Parts: sequence; C-alpha cells; structure tokens
Amino acid sequence: MKSNGLNMTYKRFLLWLLVILWMGIIFFLSAQTAAESSGLSGQTIRTLIPIFMPEFIDISQVQQNEIVANLQHLVRKIAHILIYFILGILCMCTLISHELKLKVKVYAALVICTVYAATDELHQLFVDGRGFQFSDIFLDFCGALLGVLVVVGIYWMRGRKGKASDGEPKGVE
Repeated sequence: MKSNGLNMTYKRFLLWLLVILWMGIIFFLSAQTAAESSGLSGQTIRTLIPIFMPEFIDISQVQQNEIVANLQHLVRKIAHILIYFILGILCMCTLISHELKLKVKVYAALVICTVYAATDELHQLFVDGRGFQFSDIFLDFCGALLGVLVVVGIYWMRGRKGKASDGEPKGVE
C-alpha cells in the first residue's frame, strides 16, 4: 500500500516536471527577439509548405518569400494555440492525478495556463521587438481550453467504458 502512494507521488512529480519543462520551452520561445521569432516561423513555413503546396519549390525565390510573408502572421497565431493546447493537456493530465473534483481540476488547469499566458506576454515587453497582446492571451486560453477538453473527453469516455455497479462512471467526481 505504501509503495502505491510512493508511485503516485513519483508520477505526480514527473507530471508537474513536464508542465514546468513545457513552460520553460514557452519562455525560451518568448525570449527570442522579433527577428529570431520571425526567422523561426519563416523556417517552419518553408519546411511545411511543400507538403501542402508541392509547386512551392519550383516557383521563384521572390514568390516564395511573398508566400512566406503572407503566411507568417497566421502561423504565429496557430503556434500560440498549439503550444497552449499542449500546456492544457499537460496541466489537465497532471491535475487528473490529484484527488480533486473534476470541475476544480478543469478550472485549475485553465487558470494555470491563462495566468502563465499573461505572464508570458508581460515577459515579452522586455524582449527586443516583442510586445504585450491581449489577443495572444485569448488565443493561448483557447488552445489551453481545447487541450483541457480533449483530456476531459478521454477521461469521461474511459469512465463511461468502466461503469461502476451503481451506474456512475468510474473516476468521475
């Protein structure tokens, strides 16, 4: 019995460590200057676009640059959603391991992600060429919400699969 508690403590430690490591990655990306960040998103576009537009490699460099420039804003906003989607998943998976009501876990995950998004935007005030944008916090919240909902959906479906004898799903509080 004692080793089971130790295993849960170890599991929770590792899960929280993943959350913190992912927050560190977000911090690292936010610490990039505007030029570095733009270069990274441009490089990402140039790597991915041939998958969706095979003729990209055959067009002139000027046309390629124009396409990349036109897509950069969209890709950067999608990156906000994706990065916080992952943070939402990590936070919710971590909180699932704690003995709290499901509603509390959901709210806590969303608060953690949104507060981190706000502090991340504040951090960008001190980075060359970057700034604070409420719209980015909103996108981050949307990404986190999607991640949390994915975990809750999986959690709910697993509970429905293994219904307890009283008709209530296992693990749903």
